[in-house]
Amino acid sequence: MISDERRFEFESAIRRDVPRDLLVEIEHQFGMAAQQAEAAVSGSQAAVTHGVALSRRRASRATGLVRFQIIDEMFEQMLNRHGAEFVKSVPIEQGPDEIKDAPVYLTTGRFGHTMIGFASHREVDDLPIKNTTRSALCNQNRGLSYDLFHPPEMFTDRERFVVIMVRRDAHALGKIASITVCVADARSQSFLFQADIKDFLAGYGSLAQPAAKAFSLKQVKKSFKASKKDGPADEKKGNEN
Repeated sequence: MISDERRFEFESAIRRDVPRDLLVEIEHQFGMAAQQAEAAVSGSQAAVTHGVALSRRRASRATGLVRFQIIDEMFEQMLNRHGAEFVKSVPIEQGPDEIKDAPVYLTTGRFGHTMIGFASHREVDDLPIKNTTRSALCNQNRGLSYDLFHPPEMFTDRERFVVIMVRRDAHALGKIASITVCVADARSQSFLFQADIKDFLAGYGSLAQPAAKAFSLKQVKKSFKASKKDGPADEKKGNEN
C-alpha cells in the first residue's frame, strides 16, 4: 500500500495529463459496449434460418471476445478524438547499459507524461493478464515501488503507464461491474494505485467541465493498428473475462 501523500501525487499527475472528458466517455461508453456485445451474441441465432443458441458457457466466452473488440474500437476512437499520441513502442532496460525499444501491439495513448491503456479482469484485485506488450508498458513504472537500494521516484520523473481495468458483471453478460483507474508495479504483480472511476472523476473538482453533449462514434480515418504489423497472436485476441 502507498501512503496518502504518495496516492495524492499519483492522482494529481494523472489528472494533469489525462482529459477528464476522456474518462467520462470511458465510464459511459464501456457499459454500452457490454450491452452491444451481449445483444450481438444472444441475438445471433435469429439472424439466420435455423440458427443455434449458444450454451451459457459458450455465450459467456463469445460475449467476452466481442466485448473486448468493441471496447478496443471505442477506446481507439476516444483517444483519437481527444488528441492522444498513439504509442507504438516503449524503451525497456535489457541490462545496466542497454536499452531497446519494445513494440506496443495494444491500443495505448499518451497524454503528456502519462500513457493510458485498458484491460479486463474477473476480480477487482486481479492484475492485467500478462503478455509482451503489457509487460513492456508496466516496465515504464519502474522506480515507483519501494526498493531496499533506491528511494521511490516521483511519479512525474518520466513517462508512466496507467491502465483502465474493466470488470464485467458475473451475473449479467451485458453489464459492467466496475471500472477502475490503476497503476501497476513494474513487474505487474500488484497495484500501486487503484481508484473507482467515479471517485477519480470526482477528484477533478472545480476543473470539472459540463457534461458532454451526446455524440456518435465516427470511423477513425487512420487506425492505430493499421499502421502496425500484426502483433503476437495472444495480443491480437480479446480477453475472455
